Amino acid sequence: MTESDTPLPRHARGRRPHFFDDPAVDQMMSIVLEVIQELSVLYDRVDAMQRLLDQKGVLPSSELENYRPDAAVESQRQRRREEYLQRVFRVVRRESAVFSTAEAEEHVRGLEASLSDASNTA
Repeated sequence: MTESDTPLPRHARGRRPHFFDDPAVDQMMSIVLEVIQELSVLYDRVDAMQRLLDQKGVLPSSELENYRPDAAVESQRQRRREEYLQRVFRVVRRESAVFSTAEAEEHVRGLEASLSDASNTA
């Protein structure tokens, strides 16, 4: 087994490094960086798809711009959004000392719902 074949742990051990005086700012920065990473991958994939579709003459960009999803597709998108929000907010949930009460968990779910609703109207 080579070094590159060694599985990495899913979570880092030890305390998370803090770069700001307020731990909440560190949490927020982690969330922002997670979103940046997700968007970067998404933009690259969309760009690749658009280029391939254009090269092969499969789909005019006007069809893509005018596409409206049906109920089944919208349901799948909603599930994807919920999974995405779970990944984005995992850093907040991991900080059990901050979000250990039912009230705090409800607050996080409310934030997720607001973001999900905003993405549905976009």
